Amino acid sequence: MPSPAAYIYRRGVQCARTLRDATVDVRLRPMSREDVQPFAHAYLASLVAVWEAYLNELARNFYQETANPLRIDYHAMHEVARMASERAMERFNTPNWENARNFLIATTGYDPISDWTLPRRGMGVQDVRERLNQILRVRHSFAHGFAIPSYSWTTSTSGRVRLTVEVLRETEAFFNNLVRRTDSGLQRHIQTTYGRAVAW
Repeated sequence: MPSPAAYIYRRGVQCARTLRDATVDVRLRPMSREDVQPFAHAYLASLVAVWEAYLNELARNFYQETANPLRIDYHAMHEVARMASERAMERFNTPNWENARNFLIATTGYDPISDWTLPRRGMGVQDVRERLNQILRVRHSFAHGFAIPSYSWTTSTSGRVRLTVEVLRETEAFFNNLVRRTDSGLQRHIQTTYGRAVAW
């Protein structure tokens, strides 16, 4: 069962799909491929935003799951850690591989490094790291008015650099996989470290 954070992530992705679907909507066909690129950019930016929101909410879920108000000494330390985590959330931005991993370690003690893979596509830890960082660089480029960097997944066979519907679908699947694997990994971490069965 997904975490509460994963449910929020899913709702965010469903809302963002409207932007992706606009890139293939037949009613917009008079628009050129270049004219629909802002929709593609907005969709990618939305995916990054819901990924960041997911990580913040997951840290909150962690503190809800590990709370024990009946043990006063534990509860006092737990609250100190929770408040420090909230401050870390305020400073957390640019959820690339390094920042996202460091954020989870700092706020929950969980290191997702071995979980952040995409076996179905043959992507190991380094591949996922590279792709996540590339996605953030692409988002950063158009957010600041620069040309999209040329990566294998942003460059068509004809050599044009742009975001296609297929790339957008693959990027969504990439984030969906990260969310599933992060949920599962944090659940194991809570069960192993705190001896608690997590309902999600």
